[in-house]
Amino acid sequence: MTDRTGSDYLLAAVEAEGAATLFGLVGEGNAHLVDRLHESDLEYRYARHEQVAVTMADGYARTTGDVGVCTLTHGPGLTNGVTGLASADRDSVPLVVIVGDTSIAGRETSLQYLDHLGMTDPVSVYGARAETTDTLPETTRRAFAKARERSGPVVLEVPTDVQEAPAPDEPYEPKRYETGRIRPDAERVEAAADALDDAENPLILAGGGAAASGTGGAIAALAERLGAPVATTFYAKGLLPDHPLCTGIAGTFMTPTSADLVPEADAVLAVGAQLSGKTTRYGDLYADASVVQVDVDREALGRHRDVDVAILGDAREVVSALTERVSPDEGRAERLRKRVREVDDPADLEFETAPDAVDPRALTVALSRASPPETVVTVDSGNNTGFPAVFHDVGVGGRMLVNGNFGAMGYSLPAALGAKAADPDRPVVCYAGDGSLMQVLGDLETAVRYDLGIVVVIYNDASYGIIRHRQHLEYGRETGASYESPDFAVVAEGLGARGITVRSLDDLEPVERHLAEGSEVPLVVDARTIPEVARPGFPPY
Repeated sequence: MTDRTGSDYLLAAVEAEGAATLFGLVGEGNAHLVDRLHESDLEYRYARHEQVAVTMADGYARTTGDVGVCTLTHGPGLTNGVTGLASADRDSVPLVVIVGDTSIAGRETSLQYLDHLGMTDPVSVYGARAETTDTLPETTRRAFAKARERSGPVVLEVPTDVQEAPAPDEPYEPKRYETGRIRPDAERVEAAADALDDAENPLILAGGGAAASGTGGAIAALAERLGAPVATTFYAKGLLPDHPLCTGIAGTFMTPTSADLVPEADAVLAVGAQLSGKTTRYGDLYADASVVQVDVDREALGRHRDVDVAILGDAREVVSALTERVSPDEGRAERLRKRVREVDDPADLEFETAPDAVDPRALTVALSRASPPETVVTVDSGNNTGFPAVFHDVGVGGRMLVNGNFGAMGYSLPAALGAKAADPDRPVVCYAGDGSLMQVLGDLETAVRYDLGIVVVIYNDASYGIIRHRQHLEYGRETGASYESPDFAVVAEGLGARGITVRSLDDLEPVERHLAEGSEVPLVVDARTIPEVARPGFPPY
């Protein structure tokens, strides 16, 4: 048997940290590490582009709730992956990206030498380099600890000579932490309760942090006692499915119920929500309201706007404490339930019709109804984003994954691959525009290679739709935003997937059957959409 090397040690450490899958793309810098996977129990899922490999790890991490792990080669391998790193960094997704670096001896004379840690510092929460195998245990341990502690991507640089050197003698032990919840400051809780009690129209805004910490039940209890509607950010969509006080998404993408109730708020309790531009409609929402922000990340408090009360603490702890403190208002709660019931369901809107094309809103409603409640839905950036945001319901056990804080095109397909790899038995529906899918099209083959039977829905308007709409709005014309799209059904078949073309809702029967029965063969749906239909919430951008 070959003597254990630094690569063997590193792969065993990844397993010890709880990962079952390693994503990546092999190159000169990480070839030894990838070769040693033959002696490892890790499952290796490789992509056709480094951005895809990183984003597969992103989708895996969001689905499992733990760290996603990826390996890239040096130089251009890392530069290709930087968009995926930036996306994970903006959305606080814990990743460890192992970069196989040039050898220590030939580092600065190598063709592909790059200051990886300097380049990725703005798009990661931490970076470290293992200079020797003796430093490999502590460097790896710290990388995983930082990814978990700070909930973001970490870059771990491992030179080729460290990979190939004899493994260290030290047994690898992950760093374990007490995971007790952060208790909030009592005076700040009191101030928050007073602000909510003094309001005529209090609102609870639940974000991704509330969803990640399992705070849905506690938020529902507070809303019912206080008599407050619950709106969510994109990241918490589906937190309270079918709850009578839940209004759906608020922000750039706004359900009719949120559009009716959210602007009235004179006090807002933001729980695990960043209050970014898209969440506040770029400052239009909550401008005159008292704002209480709750987050476990000190740096998130007041990051995007000033707040009246900032509470550092676990979402469930804070919400439970507020529920005990605020005054009950059952009358207001009942009035709100009635108003929520009276607002039209967006699925009941009158949609556009056109020959040989489908309204993307009607398409999304139909696909939502065909999707089992536990479906993982991934959403890309562009004109397509708003349709699933408003018209695809997330049921009990379901998730919606979106790169809302960086807006990188080409997110949804690799995120869907990572989600399906994490939980092969759950249905996965990927929504993409034709422009965004073309940027990662080669990785449809990755879905085929690994029998990942996802459904890829393409809103095909033969353009970079949101840019085209904005150009017409601002300049009265368009430039470089329209093109001839390929026949995606034919492309899908050429890559080994199944492809269909949809020009009306009557063409969706194969999709409904695929979602009901399941399949290991990916299904690509080339939906020719009415190009004049802009996404909900446009404008603003």
